[in-house]
Amino acid sequence: MDPARIKKASDASLRLEAVIQTASDGIIIIDTRGHMEMANDAAARLFGHNVSDMLGQNVSMLMPNPDRKQHDDYIANYLRTGKAKIIGIGREVTGQRKDGSTFPMRLSISEVKLADRIIFTGIVHDLTADKKAQQELREEKEKAQMYFDMANTINVVMDQNGQIVDINQRGCQFIGVEEEADIHGKNWFELISPSALQDIVQTAFLKMMTGETALVDSYESVAVRHDGVERHFAWKNNLLKNDTGNVVGMISSGIDITDRKLAEHALQREKERAQQYLDVANTLFVAVDMDDQITLINRKGTELLGYTEEEAVGKNWFELVVDPADREKIRKAFRDLAKNSEKGPDYFESRVFAKDGTVRLMAWRNAVVYNDQGKKISNLLSGVDISDQREAEERIRQMNAQLEQNVEQRTEELASAVNQLLNINKKMEFEIQERKTAEEALRKNQRELRKAYEKEKELSSLKSRFVSMASHEFRTPLSTILSSADLIEAYTKEEQQKKRERHTKRIKSAVSNLTGILNDFLSLSRLEEGRIESVPVEFDLNDFCDNVVEDLQGLLKNDQKIDIQCSGDEQIVVLDKKMLHNILNNLLSNAIKYSEAGSTVELGTTLNKEELKLTIKDQGIGIPEEEQQHLFTRFFRAHNVENIQGTGLGLNIVKRYVELMNGTITFESTLGEGTTFVVRLPRQQNI
Repeated sequence: MDPARIKKASDASLRLEAVIQTASDGIIIIDTRGHMEMANDAAARLFGHNVSDMLGQNVSMLMPNPDRKQHDDYIANYLRTGKAKIIGIGREVTGQRKDGSTFPMRLSISEVKLADRIIFTGIVHDLTADKKAQQELREEKEKAQMYFDMANTINVVMDQNGQIVDINQRGCQFIGVEEEADIHGKNWFELISPSALQDIVQTAFLKMMTGETALVDSYESVAVRHDGVERHFAWKNNLLKNDTGNVVGMISSGIDITDRKLAEHALQREKERAQQYLDVANTLFVAVDMDDQITLINRKGTELLGYTEEEAVGKNWFELVVDPADREKIRKAFRDLAKNSEKGPDYFESRVFAKDGTVRLMAWRNAVVYNDQGKKISNLLSGVDISDQREAEERIRQMNAQLEQNVEQRTEELASAVNQLLNINKKMEFEIQERKTAEEALRKNQRELRKAYEKEKELSSLKSRFVSMASHEFRTPLSTILSSADLIEAYTKEEQQKKRERHTKRIKSAVSNLTGILNDFLSLSRLEEGRIESVPVEFDLNDFCDNVVEDLQGLLKNDQKIDIQCSGDEQIVVLDKKMLHNILNNLLSNAIKYSEAGSTVELGTTLNKEELKLTIKDQGIGIPEEEQQHLFTRFFRAHNVENIQGTGLGLNIVKRYVELMNGTITFESTLGEGTTFVVRLPRQQNI
């Protein structure tokens, strides 16, 4: 062989050996049986072996199960089929060190065909540091996402078109979705902006993305929650840029300030209301902080001093208006007040200079204002202009001096004048008294005339209604009596006895109706005249109710019944028995009258130590809701009972009986379903 070619091949081999041994990644060469023919130092260090221990050993010793058991099959399958599954493909696998520990690595295998055989070269790169960095990055990202989600703000990342790239849990809750994926890619502004503002906000956003307008890093706006409720948010914005500095999106963080807005609005209203109170006062009010700066001044102050509120607020009070001669003395007094409010001036007088140069003398009252922490924050001064008062006092002093000089000369004249005035006053007092007496008598007559007029109107109305009702209610039973009497006269034969009895029964019923009407009139008359008094007696309530119900059996319609339900142990009461009979009789007869045949009228009694409760419930026609307020009015009848006989007096009489017995009556009614009356009476009236 040519020595030059041998030397060249030797040099190439040495260079290759140097590259392999200095490589930072592990390099291993195996034969087709998987035995290691060569391994560099980096591979030995990586797996914790010596190079000599590795040579000749199956490369599977560097693998954990199950790869160790399957490795030789991988090679044999490749050599048999020629189908590469791992050959020529870099992938992440797990290696095993000599001490049994494992580590992640990237393995790249390549096939090398020599003249007489095939070998495989594997390059191993330790991924431990990379995996650790990835894990740390993942943990940091998860931590950041946790903070992102835990924040009491809505955090949202948008792309250049305003579409959602990322959003925290608070934002998902606001929009009404459970997962970010549900709204990923949707336009943020279309989800939260009021419909009238969506185009405006979207346009402004796009201009910031393109750089046409500067970034608005903070602003306040209204956002619409998923349930349609509008909330106020304060937003902070930051542009997102890629590695080349191009804007790729925006991150916005918004905090709900609705409650703060409401509080600020309420505080502003209170401040405006307080300012209104101060402005309507005829007193100058000014608040001066601990640095002598004016923080508040009312309308009277601006009018008196000639400065607008804008000109005065923020200025030094002492430098602006206080007389230079008094300035330091008053300033020192306020300094003392700031240190100890008990030593400060509560009342003082001083001169002030208005904007136009006029000088006014003011009388001041002073109070200290504290914040919520009890720290003094300002002095509140209320001042009254006493300039005119002082001038008036000076004029009065001068006038008094002049009067004192003339007092002796005028004593007699004044005495005479006083006597004349006294006489005139006495006459005027007498005339005034006479006039007052006459006016009072006139007013009394007017009141009496008005009462008489109203009474006359009421009597006239009652008379008209009585005549109308009586003419109808009397005519019907009288017509019945007359027609039945005529028919009885016509039935003279003995076999017509049943017909005569039927008409006799009709006459008795008509007479009973007339008797009821007359009894109502008589009861109403006696109540109006105050001739009815309560006469309580002791009796058994159960027996009493049974008797009342028994008396009403003749009024019941076909298959109609009265169901009595009594609760309570002892059933002894002390009440006016006659009044209670009239109350129950009227309410039960109404329940029967206004209920259909086959229905049930319920009478319930509940008795405790203090009270008797009566409940009368029917299944009748009910009372129209719009007419229920007039139910206890005399002669009132609802429009749905106009064709049913009645006077409209019964419930009025019942109510007055109940009141005479110191009780109450209430009712509930549903049209077409029935009515329930509840009467409450003391269990024992005074005998």
